[in-house]
Parts: sequence; structure tokens; C-alpha cells
Amino acid sequence: MRASIVVVAAGLLLGACTFGDSAKPSPTATIGFADCEQNPTTCNGGDIKLGGSYTYGLAQPITSWNVNTREGNTPATKQALAGLLPQVFKIDPQGRLQLNEDLVSFADITNQNPETVVYKIRPDAVWSDGIPVTADDFILAWKQNSGNPAHCTACTPASTSGYDVIKSIVGSDGGKTVTVTLVDGKTFGDWKGNFSDDGLYPSHLATKQGFDLAKPDGVAAAADWFAKTVPTWSGGPYQIDSYTKDQTLVLRKNDKWYGKTKPSLDRITFKFVPDPAAIVPALRAKELTGMSPVPTQALVTGVAGTPGVIYEIGESYAWEHLTLNVRNKYLADPVLRRALFTAINVKTIVDKTYGTFDKNLKPLQSHNFVPGDASYKDVISGTGQGSGDANKAKKLLTDAGYKLENGHLVTKAGEAVAPLRLRYDTGNAVRAAIAEQIAAALKPIGVEARAETTDALAQTLTTADFDLVLADWVNGPLYQSAPERRWSSGAPGNYGGYSNPELDRLVHSAALDVDPRHAADSLNQADDLLTKDAYVLPLMQRPTLTFTYQEYANIRDNPSLWGPTYNIQEWGQRAA
Repeated sequence: MRASIVVVAAGLLLGACTFGDSAKPSPTATIGFADCEQNPTTCNGGDIKLGGSYTYGLAQPITSWNVNTREGNTPATKQALAGLLPQVFKIDPQGRLQLNEDLVSFADITNQNPETVVYKIRPDAVWSDGIPVTADDFILAWKQNSGNPAHCTACTPASTSGYDVIKSIVGSDGGKTVTVTLVDGKTFGDWKGNFSDDGLYPSHLATKQGFDLAKPDGVAAAADWFAKTVPTWSGGPYQIDSYTKDQTLVLRKNDKWYGKTKPSLDRITFKFVPDPAAIVPALRAKELTGMSPVPTQALVTGVAGTPGVIYEIGESYAWEHLTLNVRNKYLADPVLRRALFTAINVKTIVDKTYGTFDKNLKPLQSHNFVPGDASYKDVISGTGQGSGDANKAKKLLTDAGYKLENGHLVTKAGEAVAPLRLRYDTGNAVRAAIAEQIAAALKPIGVEARAETTDALAQTLTTADFDLVLADWVNGPLYQSAPERRWSSGAPGNYGGYSNPELDRLVHSAALDVDPRHAADSLNQADDLLTKDAYVLPLMQRPTLTFTYQEYANIRDNPSLWGPTYNIQEWGQRAA
């Protein structure tokens, strides 16, 4: 997952050579991020001392405190609550799932038919009020996320995947043993994502509010209460001390924390900085100690020029793509779609956007995996898609009966191809630059792409209010089920209306497969079909930028949505 560029800022604005493959860290980088490429889980480590505080920037405000909802399932909310929410598995900086042994001593499949997963919660795992973490908390998570109206009448889970195939959850040993049984005949390859992607919430506090969690209306009321109420509880190393809306969230140590590693920092403040232009001034004024924002050239340059700051550029699980709406009568033709993708030069797009500061970044050649994944396979470059070969694109079209007349593409029926609306989110400078490159690339083959921004990209996607759209997907180590949600016929993430029955079979098989390697083979076969049909053109991974003042240890990049907060209890000031 990592191809890092690491520098300790020297107090001068650095030139373009700083960001090349030949860039060499200064000697003081050895105590910082210099070894992150070789040792991603331990870099920027060292002995730490008790006490002190840290201020970490978040790019978005919190609009919901319940990460089990579509509204609350954001990087900012997850990172703000990482010190509160218990998770069965956590994603480390190498993109590997690690059992959270602070919470559970065991989690595994114990029976294949029906598929049964058993979790052993540690006896000393308690919420901040001393009430034990039990099977009831797992049951509440299931009911919030299952998508079943018999469980919750008005829940809005970010994803039902994995929860929708659970038949029952039973607690034993005083609620400390959790037995999850799937529906007969169902399997779920990504079972480790359950109770991990989003974390657990304290069911006993919902019951204390008078919500009957045995009834769907009660679960809905509890989900809404958790979404709207600033948490006074915690199941992690920290708990909330104060919150000033859209400004700061302050954490203090949780005295009831049961984990092996006790937090050293007395206070962690999350400062909301939605304006990228405000990040570097806040960093230089030490109003921020560290952050992991979406990078831009200006941010990288500004961070590099801040004395005492170390930083790292890596690649995340998020990847940018161009999706076509195949409901459009012109784009219903796969020949035209292939021609459009062939005319677009993805390498040029990379070089003119994130590639200006991340020289390791390359065009992405898969729809289901990213470089560094064991199953990553280039299924695209051999087709010519993304090559920017206008002549090849024209030949595809003319061979199929299209004509170029006065600079306009005309179908074999004699109809001029109408201008296509290219949508992307307002204020996204990177996507604006991508849209400009796409429009220029399509013009020589007689297709006009008209850039049109949207203030509500999610709504634009779900209502299919586009001909072409720039957006992103976020992958992860749990790769088996996501492709079915994105590419299969009628799937919630299949915004462009694509359909291929053979692909449907392959991605469904992969989602259920108990053999991850076999599932990966199925997904690469599906990827060949997806590429041939030219529905989505992958562009590139989105880089990460993680920075901190060098006197703090154990803050490091993480490719997941949880970011550097995955190990928040280990953050601290370096010992003298």
C-alpha cells in the first residue's frame, strides 16, 4: 500500500525536486517517518513520556455521532471517535486486519454449515460507566445495520453487507461469549468486517433512555439518539471532555480503560479545519500539531516549509474514477464507451493532479484491487483504455459505423452525439482539473463533455443525474463483498445502471466464498468483463499526507478511513 516520500521540514519552501523519487530525508528524519516504507507499523516510534496534549485537525465537521449511519460514516467522525468505539478488528498501516486483543481474546468461524462465528469478549472489557461490554452491544450493532425493517424501522446503515445474512446472535457466559449464526445456506467471506468497520455502541444506555431494543421502533429511536447526542460514554482509551460545535472536540483519558496500553497524553483536541487554505497557517501557529488531510501541491509545499514538522506521502485505499451512465442512449453503446476511455490519457491526468507532488503515483489498472494488494492485476492497459490514443479511439468508432462530420461525432443512424454532462463536486480542484483533461481528450473524437458541478454529489450519484461523473470508491483489506455492491445489476452503488449477468454471478460468488484467494480470482475475472464493457475507468489512488511536529511519536499514516487515529492510545510526547 505504501510508496512513501518522507521529509523533515527545514524551514524553507522546498522546490519541486523535494518530491521526486530521488528525494533524500534530512538526517533528523531518522526519528520520524524515514523508515515508514520499510516499517509502516512502527515508524515514527520511540519512548514516550506521560502527560501533554495534542491537537489533530479534521477536515469535516461532525453531523452525526453514529458511525452506523450513512451520515455518520465519514472519516472525520470515525477519527474523532476512534478513541471511544470498541472494534473487533482494526486495520493497521499495512492494510492488514489485526484482532483487537484489548476487546476480544478470540474471534473466528467455528462452524461452516450454518456458518457460525464466535467472539470471546474479555472479562474486563467495560464501558466508561463500568458496565460490561456484552453480546447485547453486538445485537444492537446487528439490528442497526441489517437493513431489515423487522429489526429497525428507520435505520440508515452505511452498508448492510454482512449484517443482512445474520440469522441470530446469542450471548452466553454472562454475555461475554457472542455466537453469531448466519442464515442457512449463506456464507460471508468478509465476516471480519462485522463489528469492526463501524464499532460498537453501548446498548445499556439506549435501554436506560427507555428504548425497547426488542422492537424495531425502539432500535430506530436508539440509533437516532446515538446520532444526535454527544457521547458521554466510551469503550476505548479516551472519552469526550468537551465539544464546541464545528470548532473543537476535546478528549481526556478514560479511567475505566481496560486495554494493555494506557494512554500517555492527558488531552487530545480535534480541531475542525474545513478550509484547506487554513491548515498551514494553523500548523505554523501551532494551533494544529498534526493532521492527515487530502493533499494538494499547496498543502505539501506549506507543510514542507514548516520548521520542526515531519510528513509522509503515501497512497490510500480511496481511488478516483470516471463512471458513465449507460442509460444515456448514446452511452448505451459499448463501442462508444470504449472509444471514450481510449481517448482519455490517464497518465496525463495523474501527472497534472496528484502526480505533481507524488511521483510514485501511477494510473490504476484494476477496479477491485490497488497496487500492493496480493491480488492486484492489470486488466486495463492491454485494452488501450486510458492510453489517450485518439487514433485508436477513432478507428473503434469508424469500424462500428460512426462518422466525424465537421468536428462532431455522428452515429451510424445519422444522429449527432449530443453533449455529455460531466459532473463533479463543487470546490474539488483536483476533479476540476481532471474534467478539463477529459473534455480536451474527447474533443478530437467529436464528443463534447460539458463540466457541470454539483453541491450534492451523493444525491447526483443516487439519482443518476449525470452522463459522466467523477467520484471515488474506498477499498480495504475486506475486498470480497464490495464489488457486488458496486457493479452488480441493480446494486446500490451501481449508479450508472450497468448490467452483465456473468459479472453478477462472479461478484456474488466472490462475496460468499470462504476461500479469499478463490474469491480474488473470481473478482479478477469479473474485472475483465467490466473493463471490456467500459463502464468505469479507474484513474488513480488518492494519496495521503500525514504530518506532525517531530517531538511526538507513534503518529503515522494509515490507509483506512480511521487514518492515524487507529492507535490513538499510543500517541505521546517523546521522552527526553
